[in-house]
Amino acid sequence: MRDKKIVCFLLGQAALVMTLAFLIPIIYAVLHERFLIARMFFVQANIAAMISAAFFSFGRHHRKRIEVIDSAVAMIIAWLPMAVLGALPFITLNWIAPVNALLESVSDLTAAGVGFLPGIAPIELQLWQAALMWQGSLMFVVVLVTLLPEVSGCFGMDLSLSQGQIFSPMFGQMNISARRVATVYSTLTLISIALFKIAGLDGWSAIIMAMRCISTGGGDFIGGGNFLVEYAAAASMLLACGNFLLYFRLWQTTTPAHLRDNLIANAKIFYLNSEVKFLSALILIGTLLISFTIFNKDFILDGNLSFRLALFHVISFVSTTGMTTADIAQAPDFDRFFLFLLVAIGGCMGSVTGGLKVIRILVLFKITAVEVSRSIHPNMMPSIKVNGAAVPMKVVGRILSYFFLCALTLFVCSVVLSLSGQPFSTSVVMTLACLTNVGIMPGLCDSATFMNLPVIMKMFCALIFVVGRMEIFAFLIVVASIKIRREKTHWR
Repeated sequence: MRDKKIVCFLLGQAALVMTLAFLIPIIYAVLHERFLIARMFFVQANIAAMISAAFFSFGRHHRKRIEVIDSAVAMIIAWLPMAVLGALPFITLNWIAPVNALLESVSDLTAAGVGFLPGIAPIELQLWQAALMWQGSLMFVVVLVTLLPEVSGCFGMDLSLSQGQIFSPMFGQMNISARRVATVYSTLTLISIALFKIAGLDGWSAIIMAMRCISTGGGDFIGGGNFLVEYAAAASMLLACGNFLLYFRLWQTTTPAHLRDNLIANAKIFYLNSEVKFLSALILIGTLLISFTIFNKDFILDGNLSFRLALFHVISFVSTTGMTTADIAQAPDFDRFFLFLLVAIGGCMGSVTGGLKVIRILVLFKITAVEVSRSIHPNMMPSIKVNGAAVPMKVVGRILSYFFLCALTLFVCSVVLSLSGQPFSTSVVMTLACLTNVGIMPGLCDSATFMNLPVIMKMFCALIFVVGRMEIFAFLIVVASIKIRREKTHWR
């Protein structure tokens, strides 16, 4: 770590966001005259504010440029104070045990949402849980376009390939990018709240569901039996699957003076985008296949209901939200396996979803096709193109490296989790659920599976949640920097 001040400044920003999040349950408690709960949240908000002020004080006069190592360190360290602050309400209201509360807090902040909080918990805690999911995904999407390119640019995430974005380590440019995606994220949240209100939910339930869906955090479904709420949730999760940078680009190019022409041009941009086409085809094919299997095997006898259930759960799991409206554990094995694959794929690059991301899967398919063609025609010089642009070979190598690292991490973490006494197949599913931040896989692992783990394994799962959210690279850079520093010290 070269500049401790800039890391402290970033930690101060994270603590400030946490402070503002406390206002949501406080407002609800005050409006409903639950002053004891409001006082408890207010005290904890002051603790968060003091921590934020302390970090800002240490981070004064920081440099205006951030280095790769500083980015990685800030990304990792920020999770610890946020997780502790996030766990306090669950502990002080005595609804979740301390260790489980910490795991719940980490899973919410990483949009996994293992769901230790029961549905009968006070609505203030449900609001707090949803707020943790929302602010965690907000932090991730801001990191995605500011700090993460500096970190993973060494390994394989290249948003500028298809979106025409230029990333800069300068704080001025980073603040502009952060404001852009934060504006898009907030706007999508407001749209989601409106959809749930139109579907028939009350205001606070609409806020909870919107924050759970837009953040892809998941949790209990509110409004069961109302098909309009299901469609509102599906639409919200589908929005969360999209590329936020692409959203901003379309929003920026839409002007009232030429609204019709802008809408047509933007529709073409969406239609021609390779990620959008692949994701749309995946959702359509998956919905048809699953609706056919659950209807044909008498799991659901109503064809309309089977299609609605299939559509909802395909979108829920490809977005790595993991929200369910039916007992998917009773669904045919094909359906659960297909949902398992959707979780591994995830949504578009630049979204808040987990998984490998669609663009990487596309490139992997194209690499395979090119190698087959090259085997048949050794003298060919094929190129890999995405959205009409040639993918540089260094980016191809980075994506292959990322895929290998994911597979290696999946295997190693599965072996470690199996030491807790879990069957190896269950350990693999749990590791994938942690790395993709879906949290649960119905019929394979759920909140009870995590709750029954030993304390040390719960903390290990919390670490996997963070590793998956930060796309592995940040940890590798920090480990490498520590090793290099030790070697330099030894040389001296």
